[in-house]
Amino acid sequence: MKTVKIFALSALVIGAFCFGKSLGTVETKIVEFPELNAAKKNLMEAKSHLEKANKDFGGHRAKALEHADKAIKEVDEAVLYGDKK
Repeated sequence: MKTVKIFALSALVIGAFCFGKSLGTVETKIVEFPELNAAKKNLMEAKSHLEKANKDFGGHRAKALEHADKAIKEVDEAVLYGDKK
């Protein structure tokens, strides 16, 4: 049963990724901007590490996650802006 759930979730993620690609989303445009692609990848990795931290650290972990989300959004906005120029 667990294998079926993992397969279904994988199929859903792949389907969503492919659908997004067909719409010309930020992910397809970010290939044109390798520096931004690297920055977004690093931000997402940092966010993942923060999410896995085993303590709250007095609210600082949550605040860092908020900042990571905002930074990722800004990178996406930069890509969209750069694509217009």
